[in-house]
Amino acid sequence: MNWLLATRAVAHGVVAIMITFAQIDNVLNSLVLFGSLYLAASLGTTFLDRRYKLTSPSVGLPLIAPMVVATLAVAALWLQLDTLLAFRILTALLMGWFVISEIVVANKVGRKTLQGREAVITAVFSAVMLGLAAGANLREQDLVGFFGAYNALLAVHLGIAAATPKK
Repeated sequence: MNWLLATRAVAHGVVAIMITFAQIDNVLNSLVLFGSLYLAASLGTTFLDRRYKLTSPSVGLPLIAPMVVATLAVAALWLQLDTLLAFRILTALLMGWFVISEIVVANKVGRKTLQGREAVITAVFSAVMLGLAAGANLREQDLVGFFGAYNALLAVHLGIAAATPKK
């Protein structure tokens, strides 16, 4: 069991469930929830699996953007900024960082390895969400729906990857 991928799958799954069933009243709350859960998943991994350290590219590099975006989302809520514009910008920032960080991870571990292929798949999902957040003219509900779907897809992908035995 790959605990890093398992805990991140749970974080993505909880966000997808909260967006789908809890009817989050403010879209920026979904980014705060995601950043908090992603941080908890990454820190939990360092305690569950001693092989991963916060300085590891698989743990530390993808962790930067969710923490920054969650902090900026709290600031946007506090300053009462336009939620749709703030959500678009912060989601684009988050997805852009995920694309870059997952490609860096794939290059460091090797794209032909299991972990490298999983990083490339995550980068592709993130690039699609980046295109929707930055380029498509969507309503707030549609954009949040796509963010929920992105989290659901990654939860399934990372869950399967976590349970896949290493070869």
